[in-house]
Amino acid sequence: MSKTLTISKTRYRLQQFKKVLVQIFSSKRGAFGIIILVAAAIIALAAPLIAPYDPVNDKDLAGRFCAPIWYPKIFGGAYSENMELVSDPLFDSPKELQYWHASPSGSVQVSWVNFTGYNKDLNGRLYNKPGCILLNLTEPSDQNLTAVYSLSFNYSYTAPPKRFRLSFYYLAKAVENSPVNVTVRLYQPGNKPPLVILDSYKESGRLIAHIDETSKSWTLLKVDSQAGGAWREEYLGENVQTPARYMFPRSGVYKIEVEIKFTPNANLEPGRVMFLIDNFRIKLYGSVFGLLGTDQEGRDVFSQLIWGSRLSLFVGVLCAIVSVALGLIFGLLAGYIGGAVDEIIMRMTDVLLTIPGLPLLIVLMAVLGASLFNLIILIGFLGWMGFARTVRSMVLSLKERPFVEAARAAGATTGYILVRHIIPNVMTLVYVALATSVPGAILAEAALSFLGLYDPNVMTWGRMLHDVETSPVGVKMWWWAVPPGMGIAIVSLSFILMGYALDEILNPRLRERR
Repeated sequence: MSKTLTISKTRYRLQQFKKVLVQIFSSKRGAFGIIILVAAAIIALAAPLIAPYDPVNDKDLAGRFCAPIWYPKIFGGAYSENMELVSDPLFDSPKELQYWHASPSGSVQVSWVNFTGYNKDLNGRLYNKPGCILLNLTEPSDQNLTAVYSLSFNYSYTAPPKRFRLSFYYLAKAVENSPVNVTVRLYQPGNKPPLVILDSYKESGRLIAHIDETSKSWTLLKVDSQAGGAWREEYLGENVQTPARYMFPRSGVYKIEVEIKFTPNANLEPGRVMFLIDNFRIKLYGSVFGLLGTDQEGRDVFSQLIWGSRLSLFVGVLCAIVSVALGLIFGLLAGYIGGAVDEIIMRMTDVLLTIPGLPLLIVLMAVLGASLFNLIILIGFLGWMGFARTVRSMVLSLKERPFVEAARAAGATTGYILVRHIIPNVMTLVYVALATSVPGAILAEAALSFLGLYDPNVMTWGRMLHDVETSPVGVKMWWWAVPPGMGIAIVSLSFILMGYALDEILNPRLRERR
């Protein structure tokens, strides 16, 4: 009998839910709100599939403050795109050997070895697939101990790149006996002499392109036009303010040459000195990238927008659940028990209502630390007071109703009456409050993130707006500033429309006469 009654109640509740859902869709507001919300939820759930990059950790994908790839096609202007010049920078196979040339005498042997090199890929993730380039001395006494990497390419874009970067990791063995000098040359179009952009260069008191000791671990050697400073003055001159433009002034055929030269040593045993190279990368960073460009650290703005929808929805819904649950509990206790309990809860509510919410959130976030967990807890715990007052007023009316008096006369306990009679009659308020509380939570998170109180490990729409506001050119980049603001507005609107629709359906006083 009990099992049959439970099944009947479940069916009745499902029928009621279906009826409410149909009524919501019959309302223009509700239907529009649900369509927007479903679309936002699908985007949030599919973020790992839609967004191609990590919104926080994948940096330097292109130049800083890049425009979207469609921008010059619509509005015109010169532009450049990314160019990865090394097709197999991790040396997974021997195909890159075609660009390596040893001295004609054969005193330096260049080979691909099936050896696990540097253990991270180009994005810094762990990478253990074997493969690297080995340079070995077979005739240490020869006067021409040189290996050269040479690559020619056609630069066809109308604008110079935003940045040039050549880098590789090396592991040197026994080079104390035959020190290594690394020289990088750039041959520009025409018959100009090559532009030397790295040789035995001194930085912070040491020669960074002169290697004369055995490596304890894989070491990075790089040429980066974005580094500027001493490198720019050493190789390009003090008057050059945009190194990438100076290095690639126009379109044409360029050539990059990396020379690795060992010092001869007649007393050295052949095959003893080894120089291993891995993660060999030459990249020209473009001025346009992706659907929404890049931010101040070269991160993909489109990926930030997609992942931001997930975090903003998560924070908004969870904060709303916490605040509504607390408001429901305190409102029930204050309204039904009354007396001292009611007085204490209501005075506590009054005190919290008089304190400005945003300044209090700012102070607490600064003290407790900017983390996503703290953000959810604080917004949820500081948003229940208004709903608690609403629940209390309804419970004060419900507890005097005949059906509650009858239950109390039949010996029902306080818990039974609250669960079986009071809460079901208050649930209409809960549904509406949940729908209308989410926008406030999303806006509170956005406000805190905009002020810099965001979790550095995640990306939200509020953090995107903070980055726009703090960057020197962010406000001018409307394709970066507008999407997160529109996302906040549209998602908030969807919940508000659903709240209005639910209020019209569940509140008899607001039902339209048909």
